[in-house]
Amino acid sequence: MGESIHIDSNAGKKPRMADGDDDDGEDFISNMPESIISQILSLLPMKDVLRTCVLSKDWEYKWTGIYNIDINDVDRFLLKSTRKTSVVNCVDRIFILSRNSNVRRFRLLCQQKYNARRMITWISAALIRNVEDLEILYNYEGVVVPRCLFDCTSLTSLKLQLPCTFRPIQNWSSNLKVLHLVKVEILNEHAPNTIQLTFNFPVLDTFKLDKCKWLKVNFVEIHAPSLTKFYVEKHSEPEVDSFQIKISEAKLVKFEFYGNFLEKFDLSASLVFCVSIDFRGYAHDLQGIRKIGLNARLLLKECSSLNHFKLSGDIVEAIVQSKHGPPLPKFNMVKQLEISSKCSNEAFLEFLHSTPSLEHIRLDMWSWNDYDYDLVELIPSCIVSHLNKVEFQGFKGERSHVHIADFFLKNAVGLKKMYGLSRRKCEERRAEKNFWVRLKGAFGNGDFEVGSWNKNVSDMADFERFYGP
Repeated sequence: MGESIHIDSNAGKKPRMADGDDDDGEDFISNMPESIISQILSLLPMKDVLRTCVLSKDWEYKWTGIYNIDINDVDRFLLKSTRKTSVVNCVDRIFILSRNSNVRRFRLLCQQKYNARRMITWISAALIRNVEDLEILYNYEGVVVPRCLFDCTSLTSLKLQLPCTFRPIQNWSSNLKVLHLVKVEILNEHAPNTIQLTFNFPVLDTFKLDKCKWLKVNFVEIHAPSLTKFYVEKHSEPEVDSFQIKISEAKLVKFEFYGNFLEKFDLSASLVFCVSIDFRGYAHDLQGIRKIGLNARLLLKECSSLNHFKLSGDIVEAIVQSKHGPPLPKFNMVKQLEISSKCSNEAFLEFLHSTPSLEHIRLDMWSWNDYDYDLVELIPSCIVSHLNKVEFQGFKGERSHVHIADFFLKNAVGLKKMYGLSRRKCEERRAEKNFWVRLKGAFGNGDFEVGSWNKNVSDMADFERFYGP
């Protein structure tokens, strides 16, 4: 192991070596190689980096060797009255005096409004210095992303939360591994000659679109063979009805969609293993709900490799109600299903018929309605033959909660684990009391959790202390 360094922060004392031998008065830290000092400073918060210039004359410009530039205009070290001027001077000074030809990370988080041309200059300066990680958070309009961004081969992570105009080249190839675009307008400058854009991202792992809008383009194809996570949130309504984004060659460990316009995404040329869909608040009439359900059916129909669903209760009901669409396929590989919000019992049970191999169910019980499960004529085959684990979130021991738990307890022959059960003081009929007795018999010596997600009831004594004998 290398020699460790201790820094004594007491005023008036000199830095000393680990062995405590400071009789010769040697300034060990200042005598370290410049590359080591730059590496240490690059790992510190920017406010601490800038403070080093007042340590001594030798330290006045050591900060200019940093390769991480992290600016936040709400930092306390910037006085509120002069904060805007301080940020401008700080960033300008860093780029002018920097001794590094390369910048690893440039992160700019701004709550105040700055001159748009200056913002563009800062971004360009980082790109010219072969920045690898670029993150800009700025909520004011007027900034145009410089064209050199699309030629920057060093860039591996790009996060823009910026109401800007993004003008990608027609066949954009990039070494990006992470791409987050928030509040960005993506404009096709080649229209009307072409209405199609193609992006080649051979190493892209994570792609996020949030509140983005596509302009003057009908079709976008993204080749991303390394893509594993694709997130879409509150996608804006496209200019043309025929607009579509196609993800090709990806192996998506997770596709997460929140909002409307699900039909605009084509995953048929990729493998998808986990889908999460939530459209709460985006449809208020039956026609709108059925349309979203139909679009969900069309999307899921192409995802034959799915093994995990995470759906809002709204989308489950929409899928079930859109019976005039293509039949819902059997998802024979799906092992886990999560319902993240209120769902009608009828829709939930009908949806289970499409997942015959389901082993694990997780339900959000906050708004679960009561239902007479004795009326169920055809119990989904997955409950009888494969289900072995059930989790409840927000389970309070209410009648509706107890009834669905009892339904699983009675019919899931292979049930081994139940999580999140909690018996609160509330009025109980004989049926609810009988459930707790059966539960005690089934899991008294098994794998059973109560209350929080982590508290194990390991034996009968613990169970009886919690529930009573």
